[in-house]
Amino acid sequence: MDDVDTTLRSARRSQALLASLLAVCIGVIGIAIWSGASDDTSPADSTAPKPPAAVTIDGWTPYWVLDRILKRPDSGDSRLRNLREVSPFWFSVNGFDSIEPDTLAPNDLAQTYIDRLRNSDVAIVPSLLDRMDAGQMATVLSDPIVRAAHVDAIRRFADDLEVDGVDIDYEQFAFADSPSTWSVTRPNWVAFITELSEVLHNDGRTLSVSIPAVYDESITGDPGYWVYDHGAIAEHVDGLRIMAYDYSVAEPGPIAPIDWVQQVINGVLLAVPPEFHDRVVLGIPSYGYNWPTSVVGDCPADAPGRTSINPGTLDDLIARRSIEPVADALTGEWSATYELEIDDGVLSCLQTRQLHWIDADGVARRVEMARRAGIRGVALWALGYEDDEVWNALVSSATKDLAP
Repeated sequence: MDDVDTTLRSARRSQALLASLLAVCIGVIGIAIWSGASDDTSPADSTAPKPPAAVTIDGWTPYWVLDRILKRPDSGDSRLRNLREVSPFWFSVNGFDSIEPDTLAPNDLAQTYIDRLRNSDVAIVPSLLDRMDAGQMATVLSDPIVRAAHVDAIRRFADDLEVDGVDIDYEQFAFADSPSTWSVTRPNWVAFITELSEVLHNDGRTLSVSIPAVYDESITGDPGYWVYDHGAIAEHVDGLRIMAYDYSVAEPGPIAPIDWVQQVINGVLLAVPPEFHDRVVLGIPSYGYNWPTSVVGDCPADAPGRTSINPGTLDDLIARRSIEPVADALTGEWSATYELEIDDGVLSCLQTRQLHWIDADGVARRVEMARRAGIRGVALWALGYEDDEVWNALVSSATKDLAP
């Protein structure tokens, strides 16, 4: 009996010990599961701001910089690796069924450049520029039959050139046609983009548009270029490129002042439905203008008026004219003035000239603005304008980690 009792007590102790160990194990597992679940569902983590996402980089290449690009040590090939799309910028729409290279474009350089694009991973998306007189494109789009013929002409152009997509840059509506025509043009434009999108997408090609800004009228008092109906066309395009530059053209002033760029961003994100915000691409300027502001004397007929400047040529101008640049923190740009004597042996004058431009830091600042707004792409105007400093700032600002 004692032996039996001893055996039973020993068995019970073993069972109790096993039960205790089992309970501890279950408790540890439970705590671990609860801890993991707690981490996954923590309100602090779920509501914490996320850092801005990186952006893709596109760019337009005008024909007048081809020589400069192709003279680079690797003909610009190394920069292509950082780009998603490149838009050769020398194709003119001269009629509803006529699309031709610009007569000033150097054909040999243009073909060499396109061949280099083909040998890279970048998508070739040529821009088509409306070169018709004021009102003519609006007339083309107003007639369903003529509009369909125009869509077919673009399809054939894309086929013949064997490109990845097309960028529509029809600026005459905004800058040549009267705003009084916009209410009639707008639905025809939307119909055109809808029809062109279907044709290109069926062929496996993309469609982007390069258009001016639209604003939040309740804030700015100006609706912007609503003729393009940014919100209505967003679902039909792959890229909605917003030209956030050329704030000052006719008169001296900033190129893309920071507060205005923010209005551009706010306006397009308000106009475009949220589900299509990932199609918005912010145009980033890397250039400036050089204006005459006053003249003393009689200038020769060939005296310069407004001219363009860019980082690739600016240093030489500053050095030759002993210019002292001035930074403007409010606009995020630089400016300067200098005097230019002009004498052709018959007539002479003294011009006072004013410069405004955006440098590498200004490019990076505008890219960061796009990223913080949730925009997923930027496009540089223009490829070939930039120097190494601007290029490095563009690529770094598009991809580097940003604090939330």
